[in-house]
Amino acid sequence: MDGASSSGPRPYIRLTSQLKNATRPSGGEVRFRCEAIGTPPLSFTWLKNHAPIEKSRRVKVRNRENSSRLVITELDVLDSGYYQCIASNSAASVNTTSILRVGIVFISLYFLHSGGFCTSLFPCTLSVLFHLLL
Repeated sequence: MDGASSSGPRPYIRLTSQLKNATRPSGGEVRFRCEAIGTPPLSFTWLKNHAPIEKSRRVKVRNRENSSRLVITELDVLDSGYYQCIASNSAASVNTTSILRVGIVFISLYFLHSGGFCTSLFPCTLSVLFHLLL
């Protein structure tokens, strides 16, 4: 046996999926999933705008052997930013980044009628428009 065979396979790590950009309304929820394969053990770290994410009642991280999930509930416009997942092992670190945009939802109500006031003889039509402001 030569030296390369006796030492076993070389350590490696590779992402198996990329984060996707997301746009959500305030008050909503976002889920990011990061997956990697490689020589165990793998560890996962989440960053927001290049700083470690602080877990809280609204911000949850769940790590598994080959994946990690970040869930943020009750979104606020301040949650907007760059989110990065870093997967690491003894071989290296690999990362993937996503942009989260959180907007405010405005509801506009429009009463459309043929003129004058709305009555049983002249009914109105109600139109509802939802606007997501980023």
